[in-house]
Amino acid sequence: MPTSNLTIETGKLMATVANLQNELTGIKKEIRALNTHVMGVHDELVSFIGNVQTKTNCERIHQSLKSDYVQRAELAPFKTILGAISATTVAAISVALLNLILK
Repeated sequence: MPTSNLTIETGKLMATVANLQNELTGIKKEIRALNTHVMGVHDELVSFIGNVQTKTNCERIHQSLKSDYVQRAELAPFKTILGAISATTVAAISVALLNLILK
């Protein structure tokens, strides 16, 4: 009888191993399908980015920003001069008003 119990247990073990192999095969198929889907999404995203941000668009934006910076850099001395003139004018008006009030 011990031999038959051993045979039965060996059979159960072999059935369990076969079941696990079948489950593993199913998991591998699902992972392949998921990998294919993720790669498809990746390709679509790369294509979308390529269509939305072309090199010429980036170059146009860069040129626009560069021209804005140059214009601001060119206007900076004028802003400084105007600021000094306005401060001097305000100070002169204040001194003139104080002279009028105190006399």
